[in-house]
Amino acid sequence: MRHRKLAQNNFAYLLGGLLFFFLLIPSLRLFLGASMEVELMRDYLPVGFSLFILIGVWGLQGNRRFFHLGLVLALLQLAFAVVEQRTHIPVFKVGATLNVLAFCLLNAFLAAQHVFSWRHADMNTLIGAVCIYLLLGLIWALVYVLFAHFWPEGSFNGMALQENAVQFDNFLYYSFTTLTTAGYGDITPINPLLRTLAYLEMITGQFYMAILVAGLVGLFMGKRGAAGSGNGS
Repeated sequence: MRHRKLAQNNFAYLLGGLLFFFLLIPSLRLFLGASMEVELMRDYLPVGFSLFILIGVWGLQGNRRFFHLGLVLALLQLAFAVVEQRTHIPVFKVGATLNVLAFCLLNAFLAAQHVFSWRHADMNTLIGAVCIYLLLGLIWALVYVLFAHFWPEGSFNGMALQENAVQFDNFLYYSFTTLTTAGYGDITPINPLLRTLAYLEMITGQFYMAILVAGLVGLFMGKRGAAGSGNGS
């Protein structure tokens, strides 16, 4: 019974981990100030990545295989965080980013399997749908981080891409304003490949919302029609 309950509520853990991670850096900026940027990069951001994976992996207990895979990614993230803090070698920072990206892709795949099966319209399905949308923005933000790491010059206008500066919240901000097509224009891509990634993110966000709404409406109408047929008989 306990195992079944965990399996039914797994996306709530993932949503909690995502919200925790999204609020971590802005909250630290608010309370600690901009003077803590180097310390944030070297300490808090890797810890934030690790805690996000540890919280998210708890929701995978309903699937033993993916739970074990999530644990491996969580342990790798902790190792990357410790080594990067001690050595400050860029390759470990890249490895940590790729590890988080793999965890996000895994959870997006699992959530999509559940949501787009259109078998259930319960709270867990709705939370899973929200998680997919948040994961899309996070995945693109991680891709932007990797791009800016290898090609810092000529990537974005509106961000000073310095080695020790904490910019991940800015990448998240840009990613979600692009995903939602808000596009305030304070941060803009200037590299042709980045511009391509940006409009692909816009298309993905719009298609996701259209497919999700259409599917939920179809599921609701199907249940309503089935209920009506049952009452008629």
